[in-house]
Amino acid sequence: MAKLPKPSKPLKILTIDGGGLQGISTLLILDKVLRAIARNNGVPNSKPRPCDVFDVIAGIGPGGWLALLLGRFQMDVSAALAEWYNLIECIAPRSKAEKLRMRLMQHTYFDTDRLVEQIDQLTEFYETDTHMFFEPPSSTRCKHVFVSALKTDSKDRHLGYNLFRTYECPKGSKLLDGPSDPRKYKISHAFGVTGAAKYFTPPWKETSAKKGISKFLDIQFPSPHNITELALNEMWGLYGTDVEISVVVNIGPGIPNASDCKNIARRFSWGSKVATISPALPNRGLSPDAKEISNDPKRVQSHDYEPTDKFPPNESELSRRVKFDQKLSPPAGDTERSTPIARHTTFGSEQNIGIEEKLRRDENRIEADIRRKLRNVYEKNTPPYYRLAPERSAPGTAQNDTSSPKASFDATTQYLHVRRVEIDMEEVGQLIPFEIPLPAG
Repeated sequence: MAKLPKPSKPLKILTIDGGGLQGISTLLILDKVLRAIARNNGVPNSKPRPCDVFDVIAGIGPGGWLALLLGRFQMDVSAALAEWYNLIECIAPRSKAEKLRMRLMQHTYFDTDRLVEQIDQLTEFYETDTHMFFEPPSSTRCKHVFVSALKTDSKDRHLGYNLFRTYECPKGSKLLDGPSDPRKYKISHAFGVTGAAKYFTPPWKETSAKKGISKFLDIQFPSPHNITELALNEMWGLYGTDVEISVVVNIGPGIPNASDCKNIARRFSWGSKVATISPALPNRGLSPDAKEISNDPKRVQSHDYEPTDKFPPNESELSRRVKFDQKLSPPAGDTERSTPIARHTTFGSEQNIGIEEKLRRDENRIEADIRRKLRNVYEKNTPPYYRLAPERSAPGTAQNDTSSPKASFDATTQYLHVRRVEIDMEEVGQLIPFEIPLPAG
């Protein structure tokens, strides 16, 4: 079986969970990790980008969107946060009438066609090639970025995961399926396929000469996905199980609040079969609003908001409501973090078991599987694994956290002040080296 040459340095892996349209909490946590890395490397004022310190960045769902922004586009956290607002603003319903029409006609929340167009425009603005494959500069550590999507059959049965990669795989390697040539697969389609989830989008179709039409939809939402195990299997498939791994970090927004999940399911699941979209690019002429990044008029467009929109993601609201490292008092009691708990399982699948109990069971099982697999492969030199995520996300944020950024910020700040979390952050900072690249010439 073909393998790649072993990397010269131990791998550092970052995986990013999904869990509804939530990105603010994940980016706040990641920002704190990067500050700990900078501080422990003696450069507290030079926070690295994630692609500067991680060899692998992987995600699923909206976590996959962040993985692509941070890994494929090589953004820093601030730029990724600004683009998160732009992205959600673009794809979310723009009026009550549109929201009702999408619920009645497609049983979905956001517009996948607008997502595709938005990302195509993003590649143009950042002068990035429109396709997934890229050869990172020598100064960039991250060489492997991928997102995962759940493949289903015509009856919405689970057929396993496909990976959509930014790199080529050696011929004959035993890896999960995905596009055979990342040079021909568009970044915008990777956003579409990994983001396809029940209650949020119609299914996503991929067409290939060999396999015909494949359908992708996260029919498990809000159940958890073991994106970290997928990343480990991918690296072992590429390099062999003797490849060195020095640290594995998994970040997420926390399990979607139970009341949010019930509301989403009640509003968008009427049992009707939804129409499947094709990844075609519509001609809507939209342009994202990213004043935080550029004053280029091509990148600025005003949108009309309903009076019911609480926090429109404009520049003033972003700077006022979401700031990194804002000092808040630690919560009373400052308790140690308990055993990691879950995102979600399917509602009502078992009698007399509350949603929260199901979440703990699923998350505990995933965490145990990852740690056991690492122990089995590496025995005494088991690499440390850190899961950095609140127990649950703030109420009202799972469907669209940009509508309640203060709730996400406050809940995440409380989580970051927990003593056990502070210890984990410091340990991660000590395990990951970072040097400021010397200027060329």
